[in-house]
Amino acid sequence: MKIKSECIPCMINRSKFECDLAFKDDEDGKIGTLAEVLRFVGSHCEEDLSPAFFGTYRDRIIKWRTENKDYYYTLKKEANEEAKKILPLADKLYEESNNKFEALMRIAAAANSVEYGIKDHTFSNKQFEEEFYKVFNENLIGNLDKVEEAIRTNDKILYLLDNSGEIVFDKFVIDKLEEMEKDVVLSPKDSPVLNDATVDDVEELGFTCRIVPSGHAVGVLLDEANEDFLEYLWNPDYLIIAKGMGNYETISSFEYKFIERLIYILRVKCYSVANNNNVPKGSLITRLVIE
Repeated sequence: MKIKSECIPCMINRSKFECDLAFKDDEDGKIGTLAEVLRFVGSHCEEDLSPAFFGTYRDRIIKWRTENKDYYYTLKKEANEEAKKILPLADKLYEESNNKFEALMRIAAAANSVEYGIKDHTFSNKQFEEEFYKVFNENLIGNLDKVEEAIRTNDKILYLLDNSGEIVFDKFVIDKLEEMEKDVVLSPKDSPVLNDATVDDVEELGFTCRIVPSGHAVGVLLDEANEDFLEYLWNPDYLIIAKGMGNYETISSFEYKFIERLIYILRVKCYSVANNNNVPKGSLITRLVIE
């Protein structure tokens, strides 16, 4: 997915949010960093690049200019704790559903609501439960029957994580996949990138499946990805489940390489991704790439 004009004000909005986290009351630090981010965006926005590419370099610019290398740390820990409180609700929704596979996909997609600083998307850790229950019942768009068939007929799954908080529900989903005797390889980030889940985050939550980190960029930047991860990504024996907008924004540019073995699961939190998928903003997507 290429950057859209709508992405630029969103990047500015999120840059300000993240500078507030990283620099606290240091106005000079914020101004200087925002200016550098704007220069970077202005220099590259006409190139064939994804929004996630800009998110990666925005994150790096902020880290270069501050000693705070994990400025989302507190929000990530809070999100995980709030998610743990809500997990019984997810379990209840799953157990009471007449279509447990659909419920599982809804849980995975609704959990992707966790995102901060996005223009026109409001999320608060303290309102996580209310948000989760509401979003669980949103429109589920895609090809659920094909997603189910792909998961049931593939024994090996490469599961690309997105955000902290969300990963509490990913563990629930992966536990169900393992009950179906699926061999799941889990792919977090190897170091902090925005509020994405890292190796440390998943180890703290007690995941028992194999962990193969993708790298330290938003989504999947092929020229930076870890070699071990790329071996799994290109292995035709693995069905890929890609969570969230960052993974969608990057992988969609080469998704033709993964026909019938790539599933996107996300909540559409911005107009650019909504328009790219021809769906309303706020929709839940569970889609197998078939063409």
